[in-house]
Amino acid sequence: MSAADLARQKLILAAIELFAEHGVDSVSLRTINRQAGQKNNSALHYHFGSKIGLIKAVDEFIQRHFDEIREPDLADLEERARGGGITLTEALEVFVKPYVEIIEQYDWGYGAVRTLARMEFDSEEEVVRLLSDSAGHSVKRFAKLKRPLLSDLPAREYKMRHNFLVNATIQGFADYRNLHLSYLGDLSPRSLQELGRFYVRVGESILRGTS
Repeated sequence: MSAADLARQKLILAAIELFAEHGVDSVSLRTINRQAGQKNNSALHYHFGSKIGLIKAVDEFIQRHFDEIREPDLADLEERARGGGITLTEALEVFVKPYVEIIEQYDWGYGAVRTLARMEFDSEEEVVRLLSDSAGHSVKRFAKLKRPLLSDLPAREYKMRHNFLVNATIQGFADYRNLHLSYLGDLSPRSLQELGRFYVRVGESILRGTS
């Protein structure tokens, strides 16, 4: 990795850490520069052009790692679905898998999932649209994949349930370290795999539940 690429990655990882903790809108470029150990305050502008350029780079970095985990399994499901050979459980397991593995495999993984949640729920419209454009392709692929398994649902009802499932999964993994403070006492999962299985079951309930 070149010095320029290393500096760029340090800035992205610093932004992930700060966005996860404080939200995307409230963190300044100067703070990110300082967190990344950059002495030159123009480093971010040099690498990304603007804050929205940085946010886009952060999102692309996170989505690339999600795709590396998800794409082989998703492509396999799509191939088997053409022969009618998949289940709703399998589709949900592939959807949930990247959240578990990214948090487990990377020291920035939990911050990345929290950053996605911040982008989705706490940001200005421009950032929400950016995320929708980048992540929307895979969400639509999952929705298309699962639709024949739930053909009894009206189209709008199905889309609403699927959207709720996506939002609940993002927020659930983003907040899982706070489950020891839940309203009902300590609900901390014994492992991320356990949490993943929970969201698969919840996803099935959301999609199959009666209207």
